[in-house]
Amino acid sequence: MLLIHGSPGNGKAWQRVGERLADRFRIVAPDLPGHGATTPQPAGAVPDVAYAAALIEGLIRAVGAPAVLAGHSYGGVVALAIALRGGVSLGALALLEPVAVSMLRVAGDREAYESTKAVFDAYIAGVEGGEPYTVRAMVDFWFGTGAFDRMPEPLKASMVRHAAVNVRDVRAAFREDYSPAAWRRLGMPVTTLVGGRSPAVTHKIAQAIAAHAPKGSVVTLDTATHAMTTTHAEAVAHALAGLA
Repeated sequence: MLLIHGSPGNGKAWQRVGERLADRFRIVAPDLPGHGATTPQPAGAVPDVAYAAALIEGLIRAVGAPAVLAGHSYGGVVALAIALRGGVSLGALALLEPVAVSMLRVAGDREAYESTKAVFDAYIAGVEGGEPYTVRAMVDFWFGTGAFDRMPEPLKASMVRHAAVNVRDVRAAFREDYSPAAWRRLGMPVTTLVGGRSPAVTHKIAQAIAAHAPKGSVVTLDTATHAMTTTHAEAVAHALAGLA
């Protein structure tokens, strides 16, 4: 089972879930480019999900096709790109609140897309303008109003420190273009997990993915938020194991 973390973060974000699966599966949880111990995309290059996807594909070729490829948040965007590229074999695809905002455009929900993009355009401008605490806007959007202020100080400091890396990932995610032809080629089951307490946009993205994937479905964890890999590790592990 190959698990891709969100942004900012690293493979350790999957620890609680992985511990609950390790007796049944070999767990591989790499660091994405620019996170943890993995070097970033070359300086000056346009932020690109395909760069991360290609690295993960290389890893899959080295360790073998996973029974389940799972991605959380930005990791879900990377996992989805890998599936749509079709370069490696996958048993099943699990997307945990993927921040695939461009799917709103594919689904024809221009209003939701534009309002979400406006939030993140302001976030990007703030961070690139030298205001790293603008990361509060990103955290509160996905995790709920006041989420950043409720974080322990070391976690807040980490989010601020890695805001620039996250901005590159946000830019990359918004550049994704989901072609209908690529969706039709998906042969594996595609399950999107969303939290019942997460913002409406996450549910809209999940429904759009389910509508376009030939074997798409949505699972809602009623009391979860975007932090489900930490707060609902048992439920997430159970859902992933059920896909294998």
